[in-house]
Amino acid sequence: MDKFLKRKHDSGTDSASKNTSNVNDDTFNDENKIKKVNRQYCNDYLNFGFTYVDENDCQIPLCVLKPHTIAESLNLPACSEIVQIMFGDDAKKEIMKIPHSDDTIKNRIIHMSDDIEKTVTNKLTTNKLYFALQIDESTDISGIAHVLGFVRFIDENKIVNQFLCCKQLTERTTGQNVFDSISSYLDKFNITWDQCVGICTDGAPSMVGSIKGFTTLAKKKNPNIISTHCFLHRESLISKTLPITLKSVLDKIVSMVNYIKSRPLQSRLFKKLCESMEAQHVCLLLHCEVRWLSRGKVLNRILELKNELLMFFQNEGNTVFISFLTDDIWCVKMAYLADIFNYLNSVNAGMQGKNENILTSTDKLLTFKKKYLFGERV
Repeated sequence: MDKFLKRKHDSGTDSASKNTSNVNDDTFNDENKIKKVNRQYCNDYLNFGFTYVDENDCQIPLCVLKPHTIAESLNLPACSEIVQIMFGDDAKKEIMKIPHSDDTIKNRIIHMSDDIEKTVTNKLTTNKLYFALQIDESTDISGIAHVLGFVRFIDENKIVNQFLCCKQLTERTTGQNVFDSISSYLDKFNITWDQCVGICTDGAPSMVGSIKGFTTLAKKKNPNIISTHCFLHRESLISKTLPITLKSVLDKIVSMVNYIKSRPLQSRLFKKLCESMEAQHVCLLLHCEVRWLSRGKVLNRILELKNELLMFFQNEGNTVFISFLTDDIWCVKMAYLADIFNYLNSVNAGMQGKNENILTSTDKLLTFKKKYLFGERV
């Protein structure tokens, strides 16, 4: 049982015992010391709100999702010190009276959420305002599916964009389940489908299916609903139809990134190499087929770290990747792909944001088309 107990030893006794102990005793004690094991950082920690910090060349996980107690342990002491310096002790005493416990902050967050929901639903119900819905279904890291709803309506000559609801889907994620979840929420606040004039979703079959899709079921309630869906998915599919020569270049780049990023040891060695060469960046970016905006960023990072990659693969003895990075024609194709995807990324990112709508997105697409046609003539 002694190994499960932590005992406090007197410092004087410890020092005396150290002076009288022989070499064999020291060796025995060193071997029986409990070694502190540091948990190594893993990229999967980002799914749970963790990143890492470096301490003596050791990657230690760091939580970036702060608890409610940060206001009590960090914000309040800092604020009270500032107030004391600026206004004196009396003002500091008034600041210290503000409740900052974790339960208080939790209750305030809940009250704020309830107040926003009450305000939005009252405006839609009392004034019988017409509104448009934006619906999306997503699965969190624990495997639980949720349907998110956003609403847009005109209130006092202002276009209001507001979060409406987040409902958990306990069973399937079909169009019928999504429709039942949203419909029950609207019925709860006496909001009718006749007030809905538009629905925007992604291109998933459960949303835009012609028979049992969410928009189809909603149009049965109100045939006048105008349905739209995200068109960036189709643009992503079009961008996949690359020529074979360019597609092979992109595949080789993905292989290079995976060779380093999929192995923690290789990632650490590459980081050390970049630091020793004083590179602008010390890590590569992963490419994801779902998030198509990653292509341009991945290619740019490869171009910026081309010399570091070449030296790394030379140290590793990877002749395949060395042959690609030393081939001028292959590098020109890589730079060409980076320019193309960078321009597409700027257009796609410009069509996203809080104040973006169909009118502004159409203008940006028409501008992109005119620039493309002008470039062809030149």
